[in-house]
Amino acid sequence: MDEQEQDIELDKEGVDDSVLAEEHAGDMVKKLKEKLKECEAKAKEYLDSWQRAQADFVNMRKRDEDAKVEFLKFANADLVYQLIPVLDSFELSLPHGNKELEAIYRQLLSTLKTNGLEESNPVGEKFDPRLHESAGTIPTGNKEDDHKILEVVLKGYILSGKIIRPAKVKIGEFKN
Repeated sequence: MDEQEQDIELDKEGVDDSVLAEEHAGDMVKKLKEKLKECEAKAKEYLDSWQRAQADFVNMRKRDEDAKVEFLKFANADLVYQLIPVLDSFELSLPHGNKELEAIYRQLLSTLKTNGLEESNPVGEKFDPRLHESAGTIPTGNKEDDHKILEVVLKGYILSGKIIRPAKVKIGEFKN
């Protein structure tokens, strides 16, 4: 049967070509809308994934920078730790009146302080075993001096917030 005969056959059944074309177009539009929704969902998924990856990368860089800063703070900790006995020797020599030595000591101490070193000279503070090392006790008749640091035997040192040597101290012990 040729095309014309088919058209006549369809016309005879009461179905017209324009209705079939509209139905076909409607189906195509439906399929295209579904396809568009799928593509939009994938695009959103890819965008979300990219944004998460970008945020992870930014966070990783921040952590890396923080780690570098932390590393630099303590990179010279061993050198500073080795210089502490030199500071102790200077302090023992200073009471003997050598002004040149005092100038060198102050310069060395200033340089170390610039690099994050702090002295811990806790006279009068409450004893804290996390911060101080007990070198003995001193009997006291004053109840307020009980468990207080009355004498520093050896200064402590803190480097960028981390104790590298606790202060050696004598603690008051109240006795009636």
